Amino acid sequence: MIVQRFIARSSVVRMDRNDGAVARPAKAAHIIAMAIAAIIVGLFGTNAMASDPGAHQRAFVRALELFDSAKTPDDYRESAAVLESILADGFRNGAVYYNLGNAYFRAGDFGRAVLSYRKAKVYRPRDPYLNANLQQALATAPGRLNEPPRPWWTHVLFWTDLISFPMKVQVCFVGMILSALTMVAGNFLRRPRVYWLTGGLLLLCVLVGVDAALCYDDALGQRRAVITGETIARKGTGESYEPAFDQPLRDGAEFEVLNQTADWTFGHFESIGDGWVRNEFVAR
Repeated sequence: MIVQRFIARSSVVRMDRNDGAVARPAKAAHIIAMAIAAIIVGLFGTNAMASDPGAHQRAFVRALELFDSAKTPDDYRESAAVLESILADGFRNGAVYYNLGNAYFRAGDFGRAVLSYRKAKVYRPRDPYLNANLQQALATAPGRLNEPPRPWWTHVLFWTDLISFPMKVQVCFVGMILSALTMVAGNFLRRPRVYWLTGGLLLLCVLVGVDAALCYDDALGQRRAVITGETIARKGTGESYEPAFDQPLRDGAEFEVLNQTADWTFGHFESIGDGWVRNEFVAR
């Protein structure tokens, strides 16, 4: 059973601004670009750019109502469709992803539930209900594969699983402001200790900014994908190619996206290898 059905309705009034897995470390230039983009997204939030932010709240309430009255898998999918429409409008929020995972779980779409919970964790990393629901979805998904080892940088940036994506961006932004202020104060007071403080704040900004940049792909859902349904992975982009694995992939098989065409997605499946799958069996 899902541990918690939906979050408290009070969260509809106060929806999080931007509570959004990176498989390989990016190059320096890419990290800098990602850090800048992450700061923009984290500070301003996609909901701030919406023409009618109230429409998101009304849609969220509607999704809750549909979930409450749902009796069949299709009813739960209707609730999920409303939540997907909020995301399609550019609004990304941990509450939306969390409830989307709940709706998909009740509908029996375990792969999509796992994917939604993964995205919610970027915004709500310490939510015990979210963590419990994710583990339940993973245990239920018939196609679950071994999880990849944690990236090396998560051991260096040890706080990465404790702080949400927008909080990292906010810390970075505040750190930059304080660095500028202490630099001005150092020039005025002529005290070496102030310069040391400025250096410490700049180092903090760099570390947290890199961490936010590495989480940025998670926020947009570009790296991680999951198989929905059952399909055969191929060695090339066509049904005529040989199967890549000796068994078909099933609902809930997570993988890292390496390449994509109009009809096929190439990915790395932990512990079994690489293969091409048709896009209609892929959720990102």
